[in-house]
Amino acid sequence: MRVLLTGATGFIGGHLLRALTAAGHEVVACGRKPPFADSGFVPCDYAADHRPETWEPRLTGIDAVINAVGIIRETGRQTFSALHADTPRALFAACEAVGVRRVIQISALGADASAVSRYHLSKRTADDDLAGRRLDWLILRPSIVYGPGAKSSAFFRALALLPLVPLVDKGEQPLQPIHIDDLVRAVLIALESGEPRHQRIDCVGPRPLSYRRMLGAWRQWLGAGSMRTMSVPYRAALAAGRVGGFIADAPLDREAVGMLQRGSEGDVVPFIEAFGFRPRAFEAALLATPATEADRWHARLFFLRPLLRWSLGVMWIMAGVTSAFLYPADDSYALLARLGIGGLFAPAALYGAALLDTLLGLALLVVYKVPVVGAVQIAVILGYSTLISWGLPEYWLHPFGPVAKNLPILVATLIMMALEARAR
Repeated sequence: MRVLLTGATGFIGGHLLRALTAAGHEVVACGRKPPFADSGFVPCDYAADHRPETWEPRLTGIDAVINAVGIIRETGRQTFSALHADTPRALFAACEAVGVRRVIQISALGADASAVSRYHLSKRTADDDLAGRRLDWLILRPSIVYGPGAKSSAFFRALALLPLVPLVDKGEQPLQPIHIDDLVRAVLIALESGEPRHQRIDCVGPRPLSYRRMLGAWRQWLGAGSMRTMSVPYRAALAAGRVGGFIADAPLDREAVGMLQRGSEGDVVPFIEAFGFRPRAFEAALLATPATEADRWHARLFFLRPLLRWSLGVMWIMAGVTSAFLYPADDSYALLARLGIGGLFAPAALYGAALLDTLLGLALLVVYKVPVVGAVQIAVILGYSTLISWGLPEYWLHPFGPVAKNLPILVATLIMMALEARAR
């Protein structure tokens, strides 16, 4: 079967792509760049491809469509309305126009009549549009999907390893997560059998568990000790959500906190009846795949990665501001004179270096090309250190270690570059 798959570079889409390919299907992946060399590829922009006419040529020779596009946080042009509603509606209209009958929509649990978040409402908009078309449609509404590569799983694991684990209220919110392998298995059954159709099916685990219990299971999976918790009132958690995602680059904002408070549970019976198997329980799935040392490292570094970037950014900004406005200019010019920099070149060197330091720090705070900025910072540090070693070698022996401190800063910058390159 020739399948057009949107969201092929995402978590769910990536797993679907590998499973479909392994099952012998020919997959045409849509995205800004190919997911891997052996897959078919059609370039597209989910934030802009809102017309059916844009999608119709891409559906030539396609037997079925799977829409797995989804974001948990909005960034720039990547908005809920654009990716979850406008683009899918254009895609579904194109399917109807060219005669591609089978369409499977990966929606979300909670995208129903009681939806209140923009995330769920945008998903529901596309679901309702698809349900009104003359197509053999199927809408799957998964709860929290966990497994290798899941951003939410990475976030929950990192939370679970904190010395004091924060809970929204008492952490009794009901959740019913489903493993990615079970969701993928259901999609393949639906694709290959053509059934079920014209249904909205909640994809959930066999039974709900509390948010507290889920974090405890993650902590146990990582081999940590008993979990100490801290209750955070819901309103305080909402306030933290305003800045948490920006600072920690985590799937956390006010809407995510609100969706957590609402809970995520459903009836597993329709899922079992539709696909003929019972999804695995959360704790059993964790036991079946023991944590590796890489999993533990990732969980420990999850919150330290943005803190490292922020601390280095603030350090560079402080260096620039101090040089330009706080440290006595005459003293700075005296130091530059000892390096052979005087006359009109002295102010240019002083304020030019201060401006460069400040811009490099700001670039880290706004997450602008961090690996490139880190490389520039290393070059600047090496340049400063070389000049000082040549003209002011006594600073190596200064009790505050102004030059010797460059060594750990260089290492910290290299670590930041490695972590940010992987994260981006």
